[in-house]
Amino acid sequence: MKRMFGHPAWVILLLTLTARAGEYTAVLEWSQRAELSTPLSGIVASVLAIPGQTVDTGALLLGLDPTPYKAQVAEARAETDRLAEDEADAQRELARAQELYARTVTATTELDAARLKHARATAALAAAQARLERARWQLAQTEVRAPFPALILERRAEPGMTVAAQCQPPVLFRVARADEMIARARLTPSQASSVRPGMKAEVSVAGKSHRGEVRGVNYAAADTAAYTVDVIIPRQDGMMAGLAAGLRLMP
Repeated sequence: MKRMFGHPAWVILLLTLTARAGEYTAVLEWSQRAELSTPLSGIVASVLAIPGQTVDTGALLLGLDPTPYKAQVAEARAETDRLAEDEADAQRELARAQELYARTVTATTELDAARLKHARATAALAAAQARLERARWQLAQTEVRAPFPALILERRAEPGMTVAAQCQPPVLFRVARADEMIARARLTPSQASSVRPGMKAEVSVAGKSHRGEVRGVNYAAADTAAYTVDVIIPRQDGMMAGLAAGLRLMP
């Protein structure tokens, strides 16, 4: 058999025919894998999801003990209320100083002092409001929720566990999209040259065909002249990462 560029001619012919037909061997992969954590430190109070479970967007997966963060919110709210009263008093004093100055009863220095007091009270109130907003945000972060319809791939937390997030927040869950899968095929540069995101495709898994769409064409690795094509398909029961699939691109 005649050889071309180090490969038998029949291999080159087979690749050419495959590229023309737009049919490739693919492997199913999880779509939109994500590692979930929390930026806070604390004690895990509850864990509500297990590996293999599917959950809706926003479903509560884990909760830290919120007690210290609720206390911070209460403290920040009290400080904000106090400084709001101070700002209101400073505003009233400024209004009186402006009125007296307009009637030439007081000097400019007294008006300037009232203005300065009001400006400081306003700045202090704004800072307190920012601290209250931050405390509320931290309280919300005590709950880890699903960012999308999710399949729980791995759970790394148990009730009573201490989470220390000062340096590197620990991974508490690994999840993937529960409603879609990726069919990934490896293509040569010539095969990938005509593939564009948005192209329609057909993926066959276990003898069943599924309509999909090309999400991306990625350069595989720096040391190999190859590309991977990702096709998104709806996830059906029984679809798992690692399953073999057939991929046909629609021109």
